[in-house]
Amino acid sequence: MRRNFQGTDRGKRVVADDGTAVGTIVRTDGDRASVLLDPERSEPGDPTGETGSRTTVAIDRRGVAESTNDRVRLVEGADPTDARRRA
Repeated sequence: MRRNFQGTDRGKRVVADDGTAVGTIVRTDGDRASVLLDPERSEPGDPTGETGSRTTVAIDRRGVAESTNDRVRLVEGADPTDARRRA
């Protein structure tokens, strides 16, 4: 992605390079964005079972291959689920 993330990127869907859904951008901070993972992306031990608790991951703009009005597609091989964090 040529530009930093902006407030208008919040709410965009994030998809992997193969088209599978990853989550939704919930926070932006310059060259990084926080993505709220979809429930099906959770793994055992993730706090998704607790009321109001979900998992976020950070993505870097260098890991973005394409950004449209409604979605952000990650570069091939990018796995944002490596750095999980409780929301």
